[in-house]
Amino acid sequence: MLYLPYETLSVSWSNNNKKLNLTLPWLSMEIDVDPVEKLWIEKAINFLHKDPFQGETQRFIKELKDYPLFYYKPRLIDEFKNQNLEGSKSFNVDYSTPLNFFNSAQIPADPALQHDIPLKWEWEWDKILNKCRIEGTELYDPLSFISYLICYRLQWESTSWSGQDGLGKKLEELLKKDEQKFFKAIGWISKQSYFITKNFCDGLRPALTYFPKAHDLIEHFINDEAGHHKFMDQVFSDLNLKNDDYEVGPATRWVLAAHNRMAIFSPLAFTAMINLFEAAFYEGQDPISRVIKKSSKPQAARGYDLHYKINQEHRHCDMPLIFAQRIAPQPKEHLILTLAIFELTLHFLDQMEKRLDEFVKI
Repeated sequence: MLYLPYETLSVSWSNNNKKLNLTLPWLSMEIDVDPVEKLWIEKAINFLHKDPFQGETQRFIKELKDYPLFYYKPRLIDEFKNQNLEGSKSFNVDYSTPLNFFNSAQIPADPALQHDIPLKWEWEWDKILNKCRIEGTELYDPLSFISYLICYRLQWESTSWSGQDGLGKKLEELLKKDEQKFFKAIGWISKQSYFITKNFCDGLRPALTYFPKAHDLIEHFINDEAGHHKFMDQVFSDLNLKNDDYEVGPATRWVLAAHNRMAIFSPLAFTAMINLFEAAFYEGQDPISRVIKKSSKPQAARGYDLHYKINQEHRHCDMPLIFAQRIAPQPKEHLILTLAIFELTLHFLDQMEKRLDEFVKI
């Protein structure tokens, strides 16, 4: 498989050409360069966007493949032959507007969510589709699609409230003004995490039947995710709060219901949505943990730290790419379904976080 750098990836030298700076809207890295390695790295970055299939450039990207800064080039149709891959099925959903999609997707939803539905789709669907179409066909490479979608999500989030750490900033402001209200907000956030982690495995189980080509992977993932809600129990205990005092937000219920639905009739959409439950990549610290540690009860961050550590060590951010390798070339309708559910769900979650004070009644 061949790698392609995401189009906004920028690489430059610093410190007298001893360090490399890699920059994307969602990621900034500084890398020390061994003088022995410098020659091939210089060649690699010179061809990064001009000729990414050049040997040194492929080597360079592969060295950094643990980070979301690339996507896979669509494979040729012959490369899928003789593989035991999951196909696709037909379905009937109206994508013409977000509201029509919401009403036709047969996903259980709180009617209150209708107030947050945008008038039109905002993402560049044609651009995303063109990145992963298999040459000479009207089919699409699922691995290429999902790898590009992860980067596109991060690009989009870099301009959104959530992606600009809107929640983190709001929590820090609240902590400075009123620590008790801050802890109340952390309780509500923890309830959302508790609900998702408590019910996530149940949403995965239908895929054991409807995505049989990945049965072993799904079973392993279920075992890996089981019991993660106990980390949030630890947070409630450390803050001396009661789980039952907090409501589950409608967007939180939607994301689980949507994933459950996708598990039944679209392995591609099911696979892509795992990215919404897992961090796209792992930094040094969970963002909620970082804010809690600034409070008078820093020990309450332990639950978030332990959960983050397990997901990081088990590389759960890679699960969508791993599942995608069990999926056959897909028709356009399944990519459109995935884009619609992905975009609308992220919009709901973004709007819910913005209205934190409304849900917590601060």
